[in-house]
Amino acid sequence: MSERKDEKWLDEQLQRVVDGATPVFDAQAWKQKYTTEYEALLAGGEQPVGWGLPHPTMRILRGPFVKLAIAAAVLATAGVLLVGRFAPTPVQPVPATAPPSAAQMVSMISLSAAFRQGGMEGLDKQCDRALEKLGPRPNRMSMQELLKDLNGKG
Repeated sequence: MSERKDEKWLDEQLQRVVDGATPVFDAQAWKQKYTTEYEALLAGGEQPVGWGLPHPTMRILRGPFVKLAIAAAVLATAGVLLVGRFAPTPVQPVPATAPPSAAQMVSMISLSAAFRQGGMEGLDKQCDRALEKLGPRPNRMSMQELLKDLNGKG
């Protein structure tokens, strides 16, 4: 249904209920019937809390000292946040890294990094440094030599 049809239907229903006559508002009859409500409307400023007037605690918050206290609290909060942001951060010492072992030098990650940086020449240099660090190795090792080497005593 459109709005026009709804309004027309509502008008017809109202006219049927009000004996077919157009309703007219009678202010004097309303004043006599609802005297307390009419007096409340005329009172205006004497309305109870919750009728559109500010709450009594809101009147307290309008004082000059309260405004000053709120401004001081805002400034203190901003100061704490700014001091925390611009304060020097504690300097942590960088842990000393041991030079890479020969095994690390010939690992896949290390070799691929060397290749990316210097191509085949970089890869050859990396392998030469690992060989210098390891030194010549015998073709055969006894079990004792192997265990001694693994334990780091060799």
